[in-house]
Amino acid sequence: MDRIEKLCADRGMRMTEQRRVIARVLSNALDHPDVEELYRRASAIDPHISIATVYRTVRLFEEAGVVEKHDFGDGRSRYEEAGDDHHD
Repeated sequence: MDRIEKLCADRGMRMTEQRRVIARVLSNALDHPDVEELYRRASAIDPHISIATVYRTVRLFEEAGVVEKHDFGDGRSRYEEAGDDHHD
């Protein structure tokens, strides 16, 4: 189980297989992907994932405090695993 999936389980969230794929993609990201990039990476693992599922899941993860949204001034919201420290 990856870090984000464990955080979701600790918060009692129901984890579908598609949510697990998205959580794995976010946990393994070394950058700050936007939703479209998350969709590209997740659909390479599971071609049945829709962009709407990625949007809903990211919003759910954000509301649960599992991921953080960042705005780097390029007009796209980017995401990463929520953490205790800040970095650039």
